[in-house]
Amino acid sequence: MSKRITIALLIVMAASPAVAESVFPIAVPGECYDLAQREGVPLVISNKYEAAKAKYKLARLREGDPLVHECREAVNRARMRAIQASK
Repeated sequence: MSKRITIALLIVMAASPAVAESVFPIAVPGECYDLAQREGVPLVISNKYEAAKAKYKLARLREGDPLVHECREAVNRARMRAIQASK
């Protein structure tokens, strides 16, 4: 099952517009540093593959972990800022 999800994420990421290519590299939000280091995710995401991998790892982690909760909120805030900036 997890292979299917990973493949689906990669397909979605590959199908995204070419404009999205210009957003890399992306720094992990400061609230996510400890979690990223614990989970082996680079602090600077350089390409779509690393982004998909980090997104998948964050999605599979338990919400009960305070670091996970804080990081998800930070990622959602960053995503909303990016959407607002692109309008």
